[in-house]
Amino acid sequence: MKPEFVPWLWIIYVAYVLYKRYKENSRLENYEITLAVLSLIAVCGGYFLALYFNLSNTGIFWVNLSFFLSIILMKMVFGV
Repeated sequence: MKPEFVPWLWIIYVAYVLYKRYKENSRLENYEITLAVLSLIAVCGGYFLALYFNLSNTGIFWVNLSFFLSIILMKMVFGV
């Protein structure tokens, strides 16, 4: 799998989680939308940084850390 497809998988996952939350509660809270947008910016922006810029090992570490924290945050908040 090429790394360009990973942000698309994350976008699909976030859309699925938001849809599932909407079906459960018939509405979405503001914090849910805000956290979803922030996680999309962190993951997609991090992958674009890793693909198109020559990052040092420290930069790659921070990008990977932002991926990891976004995934944990989504799991904790949304529980999916």
